[in-house]
Amino acid sequence: MKIIMKKVYITKVLVLSAISLFFGCADGLDEGLDLEPTGAVSETVYWSSERDAILAVNAIYNELDGTQSVIELDGITDIGFRSASNVPTFNDVRLGEIDPSNATITAIWERYYRGIGKANGVLANIDRVEDGNAATMARLTAEARFLRAYYYMQLASLWCNVPLILEPLDVNDQRPTNSKEEIVDFVISELDAIINSEALPQSYNADNVGRVTHGAALATKARVAIRNNRYELARDASLAVMNLGIYSLYPDYQELFQAAGQNSTEVIFDRQYAVGGNTYNNFGYSAASIGGNSTVEPMMELFEKYEYIGPVNPDDPYENKDPRWDYNVYYTGQPIGNNTYNSWPNSSTPDRVSGSEWATLYGYNLKKWVDYETFVENPSLGDVNMILIRYADVLLMYAEAKTELNEIDASVYDAINDIRQRPTVEMPEITEGKTQAELREIIRDERVKELAFEGLRLFDLNRWQLGEEKVGLLEGMYYINESSGEWEVMNYGQVARFNPDRDYCWPVPQKEMDINDVITQNPGYTN
Repeated sequence: MKIIMKKVYITKVLVLSAISLFFGCADGLDEGLDLEPTGAVSETVYWSSERDAILAVNAIYNELDGTQSVIELDGITDIGFRSASNVPTFNDVRLGEIDPSNATITAIWERYYRGIGKANGVLANIDRVEDGNAATMARLTAEARFLRAYYYMQLASLWCNVPLILEPLDVNDQRPTNSKEEIVDFVISELDAIINSEALPQSYNADNVGRVTHGAALATKARVAIRNNRYELARDASLAVMNLGIYSLYPDYQELFQAAGQNSTEVIFDRQYAVGGNTYNNFGYSAASIGGNSTVEPMMELFEKYEYIGPVNPDDPYENKDPRWDYNVYYTGQPIGNNTYNSWPNSSTPDRVSGSEWATLYGYNLKKWVDYETFVENPSLGDVNMILIRYADVLLMYAEAKTELNEIDASVYDAINDIRQRPTVEMPEITEGKTQAELREIIRDERVKELAFEGLRLFDLNRWQLGEEKVGLLEGMYYINESSGEWEVMNYGQVARFNPDRDYCWPVPQKEMDINDVITQNPGYTN
């Protein structure tokens, strides 16, 4: 079983894995999370010091969701399109053609279990450290437990039924599939234990920003609870985050996803990047004219979610839209770098639809996460952190949980309107007096508009059982057809499909099925 073999690797040579992924500077007690790997330590001396434990825990963070699981995951939902030029297997999910041999989802499965293996190795060995500060060792243990719980939350959300492995395994061991309910129960119980232990601080010094906090544990509990319709738990955990009084909405929506907004009071948990450690091409997912490859394209379904805040102009459908549309998407007429974005079929720019293998196919390009001014000289050194949980999401989870419990009061409207009234957004307030059904739809639409391309849309569609919203003709930008002179929607006849009897749970990778005799495949997939 592949995941078991990974567990053995982590158990026997955990030090090599830890050092190869994260290595701290020699000075100081806590090692930062964004440092360059520099070597290895003999297994015979590992687990002899507190620093060994720090490095081992650092290694678990390396398997956190990054650009793929944050940005690309929305590209396989109704609001996006994942270009098939580089990784066609991920686009298969969008088109309803997923199967157990899908290489991209297999890699995600392996990454989560790699993180679980590292956490199990830490938890099995951390008590061997004899000279550690008690509070620090308790915190490191809580970090390892949290990260393991986080990975299991993701596995249960995507695959539903997966093996629950809580200790290093022998190479010959095999484990059966556990039910989604068992996994969710475990995650919630782990988070409760971590929260109640108070081992995690509310914040860290600058050298350790990015580590798990008490607020992150509470917010993750709210997330796993709401994904599984446990609304009382989601309400209470969200409210607990709000009552901490340390998080707030960042005033500038666009800057929040650029260098200026990093580590702001809105960010509760993120995947940290830094020059000298992990970096990525900040323009890579975006437009060809700034060196991108249009990997993830926003689609017409996203455009239609954003409200008009003024009269609809028949000569310009982009006028008077929710400002978040402008912040999230490049469309023809918008400034891009020192030029103007133009992806229409008659464009003479590199962004013309289908103009090259790097150009957009459907016309829109991703603007969220792009920080042109900061990275124009070297976009490959992009180190804008990928936000995994932020305060706006907590407010929306609170509003949703209260609405589903039919506890609609002023606090629900306040949570929604605080987001809509962000200084750089300033959308009209939602007025009180809505029915439960009306408020439910408002909150669901607000999640799309606020959280687009933050890797949450697929989980929302699945938990609302709205996978069929991905079905239908793929449609891209509005543009003026030169022949007719009329506004039209770009499409190429591609059709997205979704099988509700199968596609809410991804298939267990075929590589696992081939080696593990006791694991069970999810319904609807052939082995």
